[in-house]
Amino acid sequence: MTQYQTGELAKQCDVSIRTIQYYDRKGLLTSTKTEQNGRRVFDEQSKQDLEIILILKRFGFSLKDIKKITIEENKLKSVRSMIEQRALNIEHEIQRNQMLLSEIKQFKNYIDKDSQAPLNKLLETNQYVTNKGNMNILTRSIIYRVLPVAIVQYTALVTSVITRKWWPSVIVLPFLIAFAVYFTRFIYKHLMYVCPNCQEVFKPNIKFWLFASHTPKTRKLKCPNCCETSHCMAIGQKI
Repeated sequence: MTQYQTGELAKQCDVSIRTIQYYDRKGLLTSTKTEQNGRRVFDEQSKQDLEIILILKRFGFSLKDIKKITIEENKLKSVRSMIEQRALNIEHEIQRNQMLLSEIKQFKNYIDKDSQAPLNKLLETNQYVTNKGNMNILTRSIIYRVLPVAIVQYTALVTSVITRKWWPSVIVLPFLIAFAVYFTRFIYKHLMYVCPNCQEVFKPNIKFWLFASHTPKTRKLKCPNCCETSHCMAIGQKI
């Protein structure tokens, strides 16, 4: 029967000698002392046990759980049951981490990498990230205003195509222009911006705001407090 000294077994299974010695002390492996030099040796069964331990460790099982599995009569059944529970735990952990990652990314958007703002500004940032009520209300309000206009515009366009006449589109054009002006002022009125450098909340000049490069959540604006030009995060005001 093949026998392994501690170092040989460690090399075979790609673990440290201390790991094997620790598992041996915990009773997870079985070793015997040689008569010649008193060194501990492990047999082939111990090698298999170690490989199984490493698999279960990879699944995230504790040594206490692993020891429990080894004394169960129906060992694979126990492994299956514990794997199912472990899978559920991992899924929940992934969901929590995804939510945490989303929150971290939002904080990152509010804080510039070279920000000189004091640490207590983090409390205000936390309010912007966690309190999305005003932005949600604003978003719904925008949808309620845009949807009827989109329906009118689409209807006029379809009518023009079907009748091969442009007058339906021409008739609604002044209305669409008036709505565009109203809608622009509505958005401007209900948005403020947070400077990622100093955390100042401000409302920019409408001319600069209108022509500033932007994304759905930010605009490149000059902060009136620190005079830095940055992609400032939008926050909603009460409607």
